Amino acid sequence: MNLFICLLLYWSPSLSFDYKKHELPYSIVISKADLIVDGNISKVSKNEYEFTVSQFVKGKSKAKINVSIWKEWLCDPRNAELKKGQRLILFLEKTANGNFTTINDSTGELYIDNDTFLNIFLPKDFSNPTVLKKGISMFLQTYSCHGDLNDRFLQNIYFQSNKSIFEIYKMKEGNTFFKFLVDNDLLYANIQYTPINQFNN
Repeated sequence: MNLFICLLLYWSPSLSFDYKKHELPYSIVISKADLIVDGNISKVSKNEYEFTVSQFVKGKSKAKINVSIWKEWLCDPRNAELKKGQRLILFLEKTANGNFTTINDSTGELYIDNDTFLNIFLPKDFSNPTVLKKGISMFLQTYSCHGDLNDRFLQNIYFQSNKSIFEIYKMKEGNTFFKFLVDNDLLYANIQYTPINQFNN
C-alpha cells in the first residue's frame, strides 16, 4: 500500500488535471451584449442580485435590473464578494424571463473599487472604467459583428468597419482599450473595411 501511495505521489505532477475556462474575446462579448452598464449592486439574494444602473454604455433597460448569479468554479472564481454597494461594469444578455445574465461568467462582470478594476489579470489596457467605457463606445461606432455569435469556435464570424484603416489608426492613439480591441482581439479576425475612395465621393 505504501508503495502505491509513493508511486501515485511520484507520478501526480505529470498527470494533467488542467481545466481551462473557455475565454471569449471582448470584441465578441461587446458584440453579443444586449446591455453594457455601469452601476452598483442594490440587493443580493440567493440566485440573483438587483443592480442599479448609473450609466448605459450599450442598450437600454429599466434603471433597476435583476442579474443571475453565475456559479464559481476552480478556473473561474469571483474577484470579490457580491454585496450591496459594490460597483460593477456588466456585459449582459437578456434571458427568457426578462432578467439578465453575464456573458462568459466572470468575463462579463468587472469589479471596480476607487475607479480601479479589481481583477489583477486584466490587461493593463483596461486602465480605468472611463477609458474602458469610451473604448467600448468607439468600438460600437466603428465595427459591427456578423455571423453566429453563439458558435463556440466563432467560425464564419466577421467584422464590418465603417471607417478606413487610417481613421482607425488615429482612433487607437486616443484610447488604450480601443487600441487593445483592434490590436489584440481583432488581430486575426476577418474584417471588411470601408474603402478609402468612398469618403471622396
